[in-house]
Amino acid sequence: MPLKLRVTWRNAGSPLLPDALADVQATADDAPLAPAGAGPGLREFAIPEGAARVALKARFSAAFEAFEDVPALQEEVLSVEQAFDVDGGGAALRPAEDPAYGQAHPLVDVKAAPGSPGVVVAQIHTDFVDITPFWMAYARSTDEYQQGHRAGAELVALGATAGEPKIWFANVPEACKAPPDAGVSALVFFRPEGYAYTKVDQRHEMFGLNRYLLTPDPDPGASFWARDVFEVDPRDQSRWVYLRCSFEEALAASGKAVVMLHPWPNGSSFGAAATASLPGLAEAAIRFLWGAQKLGVGRGGVHLGKLGLAGFSAGGLPLWQALAANAGRVSEVFAFDARGAAKNEATILRWYRGDASRRLRLTGGHQLDANAAIRKSLGGSAVDARFSALPPDKSGYLPGANPLWDHVCSALADDEREAHLSSDSIWHQFAVFGGAPRPGEERAVTFLQRFLEESEL
Repeated sequence: MPLKLRVTWRNAGSPLLPDALADVQATADDAPLAPAGAGPGLREFAIPEGAARVALKARFSAAFEAFEDVPALQEEVLSVEQAFDVDGGGAALRPAEDPAYGQAHPLVDVKAAPGSPGVVVAQIHTDFVDITPFWMAYARSTDEYQQGHRAGAELVALGATAGEPKIWFANVPEACKAPPDAGVSALVFFRPEGYAYTKVDQRHEMFGLNRYLLTPDPDPGASFWARDVFEVDPRDQSRWVYLRCSFEEALAASGKAVVMLHPWPNGSSFGAAATASLPGLAEAAIRFLWGAQKLGVGRGGVHLGKLGLAGFSAGGLPLWQALAANAGRVSEVFAFDARGAAKNEATILRWYRGDASRRLRLTGGHQLDANAAIRKSLGGSAVDARFSALPPDKSGYLPGANPLWDHVCSALADDEREAHLSSDSIWHQFAVFGGAPRPGEERAVTFLQRFLEESEL
């Protein structure tokens, strides 16, 4: 019976996977094979009798029309190559190991077709694709990111080929290139609501993402929104308190092989990211990044290790929703003054007490009282290495209590200081961009860096 290779991929109807731009080719002993069958998400090839080696090459591209000042674009979003040895006297295909992965290509699953003798199915994982070039073309403020980005962590824009949210971002620190083991952990960050969007090929905004990723600029000549102190906003003479959060720097400096995932909400909706589907989505993202050689280079068996959740402000609402839906899978929670802490205290305590390895990190501004209540409920277990609430109370915002707080307030005029230093709305912002010295040290590190360094992710 003739041997056939059937290549399939899911979500072929997605605008990110147009069939007309799916370039799927196969060779037998280096001779090109003509497709014996084709359709959306399907290509089939007949393997000639006597062939010893079969090679599959698949390249998927997306294309979008011009709009506003952006020209028409076509970019490759995913590519795979997989070789096979013909086994069993010409009756089977055995995937060959690729040295880049220490195994067969992670985005190609190979199995016999049920009920179809002689047919080998190679399914290509297409849950996520790389849309970074499109994002950089369609989003405003990408130039600010390029100028402020520092080496040590790579940003990859991921397009989900099905479901919501349609866009995710992955921050991949250098430590992920050679992780200490095959399990690469993910920390999923839920931001407050953003702008509404319906597709990849529309005008997007990167200013808000830059705020989380980039590091404040100490140069007095820098733009007011980029400064490392509360600078005057010339538009209305108020103080700009939304300082950059240094997430990329924290990831790199922590030395942890942790991918930080940012599901990009459509307005306030995080879609499947806040449901029980999250671990599978994080696993798919890790697999894609491995396949694209963004992590786990030369290592076999890479998979999602531990799963952490983080959220800031109104991002606490999807954070606690995701925790409730995935309590058995989540190892650590970093809640940066996350809304809903008091309402979800029972969920938080039940999760924390469910496993002695779980870690809970809280920062506070608006949530100082809620954090204190959680600490009180935990009793003695709140003093061990698994729990932090920073600062423990509002005294952490007194002058002299924290050198980083003193620094960001240093540009305030005398007649502004009392109102700003006592404002829990400003504390709220410090709770995500700020930090404090470790015990016994003078230099402050951001809360995120400290939590990562103290984590088991």
